[in-house]
Amino acid sequence: MKNKKLWGGRFSSSTDSVMETFSESISFDKRLYEYDIAGSIAHAQMLAKQGIIKDEEADKIIEGLRKIKRMIEEGEFEFRIEDEDIHMNIERKLIEIVGKVGGKLHTARSRNDQIALDIRLFLRDATIHIIDRLTDILKHFLSLAEKYIDVVMPGFTHLQHAQPVLFSHYILAYYEKFKRDRDRFRDTLKRIDVLPLGSGALAGTSFPIDRKYVAEQLGFSKISRNSMDAVSDRDFAIEFLSDVAICAMHASRFAEEMVIFSSQEFDFIELPDEFCTGSSIMPQKKNPDAMELIRGKTARTYGNLIQMLVLMKALPLTYNRDMQEDKESLFDSIDTIIGTLDVLSGVIPKIKPKIESLQKALDKGFITATDLADYLAKKGMPFREAHKVVGQIVAYAEKNNKELNEISIEELKSFSDLIENDVLDVLHYRKAVNSRTSYGGTAKDNVLNIIEEIKKELSIRQDGNTVKCPRCGYPVKVYKNPIPTTDIIIKVDDKIVLIKRKNPPYGWAIPGGFIDYGESAEQAAIREAKEETGLDVELESVLGVYSDPDRDPRQHTITTVFIAKAKGRPKAGDDAESLGLFDKDNLPETIAFDHKKILKDFFEKHNV
Repeated sequence: MKNKKLWGGRFSSSTDSVMETFSESISFDKRLYEYDIAGSIAHAQMLAKQGIIKDEEADKIIEGLRKIKRMIEEGEFEFRIEDEDIHMNIERKLIEIVGKVGGKLHTARSRNDQIALDIRLFLRDATIHIIDRLTDILKHFLSLAEKYIDVVMPGFTHLQHAQPVLFSHYILAYYEKFKRDRDRFRDTLKRIDVLPLGSGALAGTSFPIDRKYVAEQLGFSKISRNSMDAVSDRDFAIEFLSDVAICAMHASRFAEEMVIFSSQEFDFIELPDEFCTGSSIMPQKKNPDAMELIRGKTARTYGNLIQMLVLMKALPLTYNRDMQEDKESLFDSIDTIIGTLDVLSGVIPKIKPKIESLQKALDKGFITATDLADYLAKKGMPFREAHKVVGQIVAYAEKNNKELNEISIEELKSFSDLIENDVLDVLHYRKAVNSRTSYGGTAKDNVLNIIEEIKKELSIRQDGNTVKCPRCGYPVKVYKNPIPTTDIIIKVDDKIVLIKRKNPPYGWAIPGGFIDYGESAEQAAIREAKEETGLDVELESVLGVYSDPDRDPRQHTITTVFIAKAKGRPKAGDDAESLGLFDKDNLPETIAFDHKKILKDFFEKHNV
C-alpha cells in the first residue's frame, strides 16, 4: 500500500499507526495556526511578486488560507494526526479547497524554515504580551510604594531582623527586579526578530525569492544570513526560556515573602481574600494558595529551560526531528509565566501592610544596633571597636531582657564616654530609616525621589520629545496628556483607503496621526489625509471617538474618527509603504491597532 503522505512519493508502504501517534505534533503545534497562515500568505505574495507563481494562483491560495483560518477560529477545522503537524494539516486542507494549485505554496520553502518562522512569530507576540504584563506589575509596585510611603518595617538578612527600612523601599526592590526582567525580554526580542524563511531545508533555494519583501510583510527587522544556522537555531528560544525562568524566580521570591509575612508568626501584611483559599477541615484557615502555586510553578519554568538546553546540546547541523520537542516546553513556560504575572497583577494592588504588627516587630531584635555603631564611629571611634562595643551593649540588653531603646542613658554611657543624650535620636527606628541618605538608601526623601524617577521611566509622555515606544521600540513623537489623534476613513469609488505601514507596529491601518496643538481635529484629519494619501478630501461626518488605554501599543489612547470622500488615485506618503483600496469583503490581513473594530463599526453603519 502506497504512502499517502504529502512527502510519501519515495515510500512503498504507509506509515505504521504506532509511528503516526508517536511522531505527530499537531496535538500541540496547532496553536501556531495563525502564524503558519500569516507566513504562508506572505510567502505566496512573494512568489507571485517574483513571477514564480501567477498572480491569480497566489490570490486563490491566499483566499484558501484565509478560509482555513476562519474555519479554525470557528471550530470547523478537523486536525488530523495522520497529517503530522500544523503545516501539513493546513497544506492538505488548502489543496482540498483550491485544488492542485495549493501544492504550489510549498515552492521555495521547507518545513524546516517554516517551523522556525512560526516559532519566531509566535514568540515575538508572546514576548510583547509578557512585556505588557510586566509593565502593569511595575505600575502596581509603584502605586503600592506611593500609597504606603510612611510605613516602616524590619529589613532582613538571613531572615533575622537587620535594619529598619521603609515598606516602600522594600516594595521598590521588587520593582527593580521585574524591571530587569522586562529589559531582558525587550533585549531578547532582537534575537527573535530575525526572518528564517527562505533558508529552505538547509541550503537556501535556487528560486529567485525576495526575502526582504517577506521580512517587510511579516514585520521582521533582520534576515538570517546563514541558511544552515537559521533552520538549526533555537538560541532565541533558549534565551526566552531563560528570561522566563529568571522572571519566575523573582515572582517566587516575592511569593515566598508574601507567604511568610502573611503568617500569624509575622503578621506583617494581609493578602486579598480573592487570591486565598480555605481549608476543607479547619474553618479558621486563610491559605495563601496563589503565592504557593507561583512558587511551585516556577519549578516548571526551570525544567523547561533545562529540557531545551539538553534537547539541543548534541545535535549536529542542521534540522533534526528531535527539535519537534522544542514547542511544548515553550508553550508551557509562556502559559505559566503569563498566569503568574496575571495573578501578581491581581494581588499586588490589594496588599495591605499591618502597621501595628510592624511597629511591634520594629521594637524587637535590636534593629538599630548598626545605627548605634555608626553613631560611635561618627564620634571618632574606629568602626571595628564601635562594632564590639555595641555587641557588648546588645549582650547586656539580652541579659536584662531589654530592647536598645529601653536602656537608660546612664547604662549606655557605662560602655563608652562618647555616648551622650543625642543617642536617643539614633535609637528610634524612624530616625534610623531617614538617616540612610546615600543614593539608593531607604531614607524617605530618597524613596520619594526614586518614585519620581520611576514615574518618568514608566511614562512615554514627555512633552515635545521624541521617545522610544516602550512596547515596540519605534521612536514616536509625544505630546501633552491626553494624547489626541485622528483617523480618517476615505471613500474613493465605493472603496476605502488603507495604508500599509512601513514602521512597527506593522500592518494595514486607517490614515491618521497626531493632532498638533493649535489645530482642530477636522484640520488634523485633512492634513493627515493629504500627507499620507496625497488626496484632497471632503469631510462628511464623524464616525465616533475611540478611547481605550490598550487601543494602540504606543499609547495613542484617544482618537476621533472622521468619514470623508475623495476622487483620484491615492499615493503613499509619510509613514505609508503602500496604499490600497478595499471593501468589507476584501480587507487585508494584519490590520494594526484597533482599526478592525473601527472598520466594523463603519461598515455596519454605512452601506459602502
